[in-house]
Amino acid sequence: MKSAVLLSGGKDSLYALWISANQGFEIACLVTLIPESFESWVFHYPTVELVKLQAEAMGKPFFTRKTGDSVDRSLKDLYYVLKEAVERLQVDSVISGVHASAYQKNLIDSVCEELDLKSFTPLWGKRADWILKEMLELGFLIMIVAVAAEGLTEKWLGRILDADSIVEFSRLASKHHFSLLGEGGEYETLVLDAVFFRRRLRIKKAEPVWMGDSGYLKVDEADLEDKDSFYRL
Repeated sequence: MKSAVLLSGGKDSLYALWISANQGFEIACLVTLIPESFESWVFHYPTVELVKLQAEAMGKPFFTRKTGDSVDRSLKDLYYVLKEAVERLQVDSVISGVHASAYQKNLIDSVCEELDLKSFTPLWGKRADWILKEMLELGFLIMIVAVAAEGLTEKWLGRILDADSIVEFSRLASKHHFSLLGEGGEYETLVLDAVFFRRRLRIKKAEPVWMGDSGYLKVDEADLEDKDSFYRL
């Protein structure tokens, strides 16, 4: 399969990419929609502008399009950006990091059906704690860049997920009844490095923005830095 990956910059979409590549999918390109604000019902918003650096780090073609916050506008723009990928690279499938939201999965599936594309969700139905554990074991460097759930305070912004923080995170998710993977927008992440990145992202200047009960990390400056080795996709 020659696939386009729906990439938000966060952990789930990049882990879905890695699983698919190891199952024999050809990762032809990366596709990102940039919403107007946090109010988007479909797509990730915080630090989404840094996906361009991730695409460069992977050495993959990158298709992007600005979109609105409404579902109808988001689906229309997803259709057009995927259509461009089909016409330019002849992709025949789409990979996304949807884990448990039937709503999100159905929206993506509907656009794929219009374009006669296969839709793959390699994380679908898998245990959230297993997914997080596997990503850490694979060397994913994951930063929390937004929080919007009871129990998640400003201290989590900019924090790197590791084994200890996952334990604390799991306890908070259980206590406050939010998704451990944050699929409902309870928190958002940015992957700074993975085994298949040729270079890693470096946050040079950032500041937390807190709005009472939620907040995000405002990244003002970021670039790529060299690393010793990587796995070629």
